[in-house]
Amino acid sequence: MARTRKTLPISMGPERKHPIPSEEEALGRNLAAAFVATREGIGLDYARKKYAHEPVGTFWTSLARMVIDHLTPDAAPPSRPPTIQ
Repeated sequence: MARTRKTLPISMGPERKHPIPSEEEALGRNLAAAFVATREGIGLDYARKKYAHEPVGTFWTSLARMVIDHLTPDAAPPSRPPTIQ
């Protein structure tokens, strides 16, 4: 006599409780953690874990935006002025 099989629901993994942060927010959080770690003399990993629940301020987000803009290569190389011969 064969037993009947139970069908189990397929789960694709745990759902995130928090939305995925934007690139600016993630970089701003890392910059703020690096600043706090340097100021307090603690490790960067500990600073990230200790202050992870804190919201990222506008200063850190704007600083992250400036860093991203500075490090992103331009789409077109800057035009060179014509040489005078």
